[in-house]
Amino acid sequence: MKCAGCFLLSVRRHHIKYRRVHIPPATDFVDKTKASLNLRDKVDYSRDLVKRAMTLYKPTELMLCFNGGKDCTVLLDIVAKIKPPSMALRAVYVRPADPFEELEQFIDSCAQRYGLELQRLEGEMKLAFEQLVQGDPQVRAMFLGCRRTDPGCGKVAEMLPCDNGWPALTRIFPLLEWSYHDIWSYLRVNDLPYCSLYDRGYTSLGDRSSTNLNSSLLTYDAKQGKLVYRAAYELEDPSKERASRNDGSSHGQKAVGGAK
Repeated sequence: MKCAGCFLLSVRRHHIKYRRVHIPPATDFVDKTKASLNLRDKVDYSRDLVKRAMTLYKPTELMLCFNGGKDCTVLLDIVAKIKPPSMALRAVYVRPADPFEELEQFIDSCAQRYGLELQRLEGEMKLAFEQLVQGDPQVRAMFLGCRRTDPGCGKVAEMLPCDNGWPALTRIFPLLEWSYHDIWSYLRVNDLPYCSLYDRGYTSLGDRSSTNLNSSLLTYDAKQGKLVYRAAYELEDPSKERASRNDGSSHGQKAVGGAK
């Protein structure tokens, strides 16, 4: 509130400092020649899936689950650049019990940046979704930023209904086949804002009680003469992405997703 080698990009980043949140200027889609062919194909496929969902569902029937994590930040940007100008960009944020202040600030900045119509709910994910559907019965489908390597996502389809007593919503996963490094490539090449915690040694974000600094990013800085944490995009082994989480699994139903 879930690749080969480390993908490092020499990107000039211009940050506007706003309450410890990175907010570089908004840009359009990156020139595809700047990204790897593999990522280029994944971006195209994700866009096609979003467009297909928008033909299957009315604008009032679609929402995005947004929690400020890196994956749903990518998804938000993709959806925002595809939707018709007349379509409201609607999202829901299920607030964890003990959220990071930096994450809450970043969510606020994204709501302003993208003009989000953001509903804020609290409590366990299933109950929050039930509350959402009861308050807005038109909602029938939800965009989620889950990836194949997230808990419970190994065999899910890109579009499938909730089950096990969850509200009658179709889950849509445009980023299902993206890797950890694909996410960071997209964010950095497009010069997109992301939560500042990712620059301080966190690779996967939940609430305070379940999230720790990732020891895989700990390194000795000779200039400072001490151990420091590198940024999340410098993580070499993507299998260590959730090593800093002690919640055991994703928040709520598998393949619904808490922050990452």
